[in-house]
Amino acid sequence: MTMDCLVCRHNADSFAHATILGKYEIEYFRCRDCHFIQTEKPYWLEEAYGDAIIASDVGLIARNERFARITDLLLRFIYPKAFHCLDYGGGYGMFTRMMRDRGHHFLHRDPYCQNLFAAGLEAESSANGFDFLTAFEVFEHFENPHRELQRMDATADHWLISTEPVPDPAPQPDQWWYYVLDGGQHISLWSKRALQTVAAHYGRQLVSYRGIHLMSQSKINPLWVTQILRDKASRVLTPFRRRRSLLQDDFQRAVATVRRAA
Repeated sequence: MTMDCLVCRHNADSFAHATILGKYEIEYFRCRDCHFIQTEKPYWLEEAYGDAIIASDVGLIARNERFARITDLLLRFIYPKAFHCLDYGGGYGMFTRMMRDRGHHFLHRDPYCQNLFAAGLEAESSANGFDFLTAFEVFEHFENPHRELQRMDATADHWLISTEPVPDPAPQPDQWWYYVLDGGQHISLWSKRALQTVAAHYGRQLVSYRGIHLMSQSKINPLWVTQILRDKASRVLTPFRRRRSLLQDDFQRAVATVRRAA
């Protein structure tokens, strides 16, 4: 059995079966050309998103801390003119808060998860014109990748994303943790070639290091960017080009909002 690949439209062959959410036997398909792995039509998503963040995602805080260090340096040293930024699929709003504490004008967008840490800093669903966009642990959730990618393309010039590339050779679902079978939310698994296909299609230069990927609309030095993505340059670079924290500004805004509502 075959399906059309959701990324490059070539044939995707039946690749594996697995049980998700402890009860649904589902099929996975792997593209012959770009090696993208997708599930059958995901009829189980409403149940899978009963909780937007699954209980087994114990790396959430550590991940945000690492990504905040990397994004901070990219904005200060690679994109110093980037001002309007968006965290796409921002979950609880933790990353938006971290970036604003570092002086970067981030807004939050996530229609599927309660914004706990960046309340009042939500971007309108149709807002675009952003300079820089982050989408961490989001690509695996795309039911229709190009629909989401077109939205991202219209929203921001440069993208910083995270997703774990499928190893080569591709592992079976019981051999790789990133299928996250207990959660049922990871329905799109990206190979390096699939990410390259996306970057080329949307006119962006791709620089990757392990699970983090920068897709830039402008030309960048891949060696310099890779050092930042490796998270090895923070001790050296952090003292320079610091930006004024927005923490006090946001506090005053929040207090004013509460007073107006009283």
